[in-house]
Amino acid sequence: MSNNEAVITIRKRQYSMSVDGLTEMEIGGIADQVEKKMGEIEKKTNIPDTSKLAVMAAMEFATELYNLKQKSENIREADSRKIDELVARLEKTLDKELF
Repeated sequence: MSNNEAVITIRKRQYSMSVDGLTEMEIGGIADQVEKKMGEIEKKTNIPDTSKLAVMAAMEFATELYNLKQKSENIREADSRKIDELVARLEKTLDKELF
């Protein structure tokens, strides 16, 4: 097992995996989130099929990631506009004071 390889258990099945840049503890934490999400979905839907639960959990995580990316992009665009406004104000102020 390499430094970042972990043995995780999800729905009573063990998996050995490694993720570049993540520690064994971080991988285990992510596995815990997957286990929790699958449990929540199973309670809501009464679907015991682990493959269906896994796909539904993956969709929920993917949706969350998509929303976070959209929010990040919107924030980046707003920050860029603010920076442009500040640069324009500074240039205008410097032009007034120098000339």
